[in-house]
Amino acid sequence: MLRLCRKDGVWVGHLIAGYSLPMEDPGPSKSQANLEVGGTWKQAIRVAFDTTRAAFPQGEVLAHLDNKSFKGWQRNAIVGFLAEQNIKVGKPSDFC
Repeated sequence: MLRLCRKDGVWVGHLIAGYSLPMEDPGPSKSQANLEVGGTWKQAIRVAFDTTRAAFPQGEVLAHLDNKSFKGWQRNAIVGFLAEQNIKVGKPSDFC
């Protein structure tokens, strides 16, 4: 993530640690598609996105997920939620 922060023209609005997103482990149903993961993680992501958009109204706001920060079921839930919210997930090449 440090490399992202050093690139000209890229501003970091929020860094949310994976451990700070309250996600309820769905247990054995983790492998099912369209998994509903409980917790208040969606609200945390939405607030971070909305406040970043307000701070940089002319900028393109992208999400970046560090692969090592999330378990597979967490990443799938987050990516699915971001897609529902029309929030683009950036690839490393979008930032480097």
